[in-house]
Amino acid sequence: MSIRITVPSPLTTPGLPTPLQLSINTTNAATELINNSYLTYLVPSETNINLEKAFEGFDGSKPINELIEQRDTLFFDETVDVLLVLKTPWLPRKELDYHLSRISISLEAQVANSSLPGRESPSASESIFSGRLQETKNPFIVEDEDKGAEEEEEEEELPRHVYAMWKMPVLLLRPRMRLHSPSVVFSASASLDPDLWTEPIAPDVGYLTSGMPSGLNLLESFGSDSALNGVKPRLSALRVSRVAPVTRQQDFMTRLRTLPQLSIKIFPVLHTRIRFSRPSTIPLSATIVALLEIDFTSHFNCETLLNDIKLSTPSGIVENLNDAAGLGLPLSCVSHDHITFLYHIKPKQTEANIPRDTSGNLEISISAAVHVVPGVCTPSLSMSWTTAIDFSLPVNPSFGTASESGIQRSHRPTQLSIGSVAQAINHLKSPSAIRPDALPSLEASTNRTEAVVPELGITMSFTAPPHPVHPGDIFSWTVYVVNRTSSERGSNRPPRKLALVAVPKRRRNEVRPIRPPSSSGRRRGEKEIADAVLDENVLHALQKNAVVESTELICLSADTRVGPVAPGACHVTELQFLALREGIVGLDAIRVVDLGSQEHVDIRDLPTMIVEPIAAAA
Repeated sequence: MSIRITVPSPLTTPGLPTPLQLSINTTNAATELINNSYLTYLVPSETNINLEKAFEGFDGSKPINELIEQRDTLFFDETVDVLLVLKTPWLPRKELDYHLSRISISLEAQVANSSLPGRESPSASESIFSGRLQETKNPFIVEDEDKGAEEEEEEEELPRHVYAMWKMPVLLLRPRMRLHSPSVVFSASASLDPDLWTEPIAPDVGYLTSGMPSGLNLLESFGSDSALNGVKPRLSALRVSRVAPVTRQQDFMTRLRTLPQLSIKIFPVLHTRIRFSRPSTIPLSATIVALLEIDFTSHFNCETLLNDIKLSTPSGIVENLNDAAGLGLPLSCVSHDHITFLYHIKPKQTEANIPRDTSGNLEISISAAVHVVPGVCTPSLSMSWTTAIDFSLPVNPSFGTASESGIQRSHRPTQLSIGSVAQAINHLKSPSAIRPDALPSLEASTNRTEAVVPELGITMSFTAPPHPVHPGDIFSWTVYVVNRTSSERGSNRPPRKLALVAVPKRRRNEVRPIRPPSSSGRRRGEKEIADAVLDENVLHALQKNAVVESTELICLSADTRVGPVAPGACHVTELQFLALREGIVGLDAIRVVDLGSQEHVDIRDLPTMIVEPIAAAA
C-alpha cells in the first residue's frame, strides 16, 4: 500500500500563477484549449526568417499559410527550420504561459518515393528525423487585433485567437533506400500534460477546509524524541489517503488537433566520391594522393557556393593542392559541374624503434550554400563522413606489367557495335604458332581477313590550344562531336549518350612469350629436373631492368559526358589537362563509352603536345 501526503508549499515557479491565484475557470480554459486549438507547420522560404518583421501589422484576417511564403523544394544534407504554429483561443498572458508550459510537441520526417506507374505495391519510405521540441515556455506570440467598440456594434463579435510559434531545426539526411522522385513528409503531434486538466485547480486544493476538526496526529509518538529539541511534529490523518498505482502518464495525455502531414519534393544538389592514388616515385614513398570528386546534379538552376572542404586524419598531414590550380574556396558552381580536388596526404614521422601503424581514418567535411533567391533563400548544406586510408608500401611495385609475367588479358572490343545482330570477329593469330613450317609473309597474306567495322555514325575532332604550354600550366582540348546518322536511318534510334575518358600513356614493354633459360647450373650427381617457370635469376633480371616512368600529363576532366546527341546534331565540350614535365607529351587514347550499350572505342589519333621549358618563356 502506498500513501500520498499533501503538504502546502510556498514555492512557486517564477512568472506562473500559484494554485491560489488560479481560479476554477482555469480548468474550463484547459478544456477550451484542448477542443479549439490547432497545430499547423510549414517551411518558410526565407532562410533565418525574422518573425517580428514577418508578422508586423498582423491582424488575423489572413491565415498563416498565406501570409508566409513557403518552400516548394528541399535539398538533402540541408538543415531547415520548420515553423510550428499553434492557434489557440485567447487567454490572459499568465494563464496562456501556464498552459503552454504543459504542451508537448514532437516532429517526425521521412522520405517517401512516388508510386511507380503500373505497380500496386506501396511506395518505399524511410524515417530520417524524429525529435521533440525541448522548450515550449517562451514562444513567439501574436494576437488578433482587438476591434473597437463601434466595430463590435456593427458586426457580430468574433472569437479572438492567439498564435504561438516555435522554430525546430531538422537535418535532412540521405536515406539508404533507392530514390525515385522522392518527397520529404513532415508529421507533427501535440499533446497536453494530464496534470493540467485531470486535477481541478481550486482554492481548497492542498489545504484543509476551514472549520473541520483535525484528525488523529500520526506523528504523536515522536513528540518525546530528544533529538527534536522539544519540537512536536504533527501530521493529521485527514491528509493521508490511499493512492492506487496508476499506469503510464502517456495514457492520460490528450492529443490536440494537428495538420495531418506536409509533403515537399526533395532532391540532392551534389554527389561526392573520393579515390586514392599512390605516386610512382623512386625511392618509394608512403604518401597518398586523394582525389575528391564533386558532381553537381541537374535538380537546381541557380548558383551554388562551395564554402569549405576539410580533410583531416590523426595519423597524417593533409596538404591542399588546389589553390595553385585556381580552385580556391569559396568556389561558385552551377548544375552539371564536375570538379576534382587533389590533396597530398603524408604519414606522420615516428621514432625509429616505434612501429608505425599504416592504417588510419580520413575525416571529410563539405559545406555549401545554394542561392535559390540570393539574399533571401540560401539553404546551407553540410556533409561529413569518414573513410579508411592505408599508408603501407606495395610489396613488389616494380615487378612489371601483366604482359611481362605471362598473364594475358581477355579480348576487349575496340569498336562500338551499333547493329542489333552481333557480328563475329576473327582474331588474328601468329602464323608461326599455327604452322611453324609455313612462310610467315605468305601465310599472313593469304589467310589474313579484315574484320568489317560497322559504321559508327559519330565523328569527333580534337583541337589543341594554339598558345605554348609550360610545366604546371592547365590547358584544354576542344572536342567537337557530330552525330552523322541520318534522320531516315536513325528514326528508330534514340539520341546517343557518350562518355569521354582519358587513358594515360603507359610504357609498352616487349612481350616475350618464350622464357629465357635459367643461368643456374646443375651439380654432378644431382637429378635432372625441369627448369622453374620463373626462377630467381629471371625474376632478378626483370626487377633490375624495370623502369618506372614519371607521369607526363594529368587529365582534370575525370568523367566528361556528351549528349544526348540526336541524329544530325552536334556537341562541343572541353577536356582539361595539367602538364607536369617538359618535352613531347600525350595520351595513349581517348576512350569513348556508349552509355546505352556500355561498349567503347579507343581514339588514338590525338594531338601531340610540346611542353616548352619555363626558361624559354622568359
